[in-house]
Amino acid sequence: MENKKREIKALIFDVGGVVVFYDHMIAAREMSKIIRVSPKKIFNILNGSKNKFTNSYELAKSPQIYWGIMARSLKINPKKIPLKKFEKLWNTIFWPNKELILLLKNLKKEYKIALISNIGRLHEKYLAKKYRFKSFADIRVYSYKAKSRKPNKKIYLITLKRMKINSKEAVFVDDRLENVSGAKKMGLHGIHFKSNNQVVREFKELGILPGL
Repeated sequence: MENKKREIKALIFDVGGVVVFYDHMIAAREMSKIIRVSPKKIFNILNGSKNKFTNSYELAKSPQIYWGIMARSLKINPKKIPLKKFEKLWNTIFWPNKELILLLKNLKKEYKIALISNIGRLHEKYLAKKYRFKSFADIRVYSYKAKSRKPNKKIYLITLKRMKINSKEAVFVDDRLENVSGAKKMGLHGIHFKSNNQVVREFKELGILPGL
């Protein structure tokens, strides 16, 4: 256990679903009231993992472009929701994992902390400011800047390089199993996030959080 603890120098966390929680249905319901399209249909676009909307959102396109893609998918005029209104609604889907954020602030005293997220510029700016990511994460790597998304190895390599560590010195936490598997293939210790208590328990097993 002590050898494992000495080996680990960094903790890397996903953002959405781990550091902050989200529900695309929140935005879908509000958009539905305006454009008279079913919330489920809107949700399926917002929540898609590999559709044109998500690809555009996560890989550096502007909100104007991916809102246009969504409007075409819904067969509506994009002017029905002005861009600024869409951006505001798109930012309403989040709430913080307060317990985990507090834990990260404590862990930062002993470990390097990084965030990796498949996220666009709009959400990065909103979340980083609202939840003060800089206060608990030394390094923040976003898909739209990296031009790569989890579970592709490039985004993990960028993070490790910026943290100046090797893969065996890092633990990666994500709520999506495919992203954890991608990290493990790179040699990182991987934890599939299900709850805060579960992460604390697995940290203890790795020698992290001694005495808790």
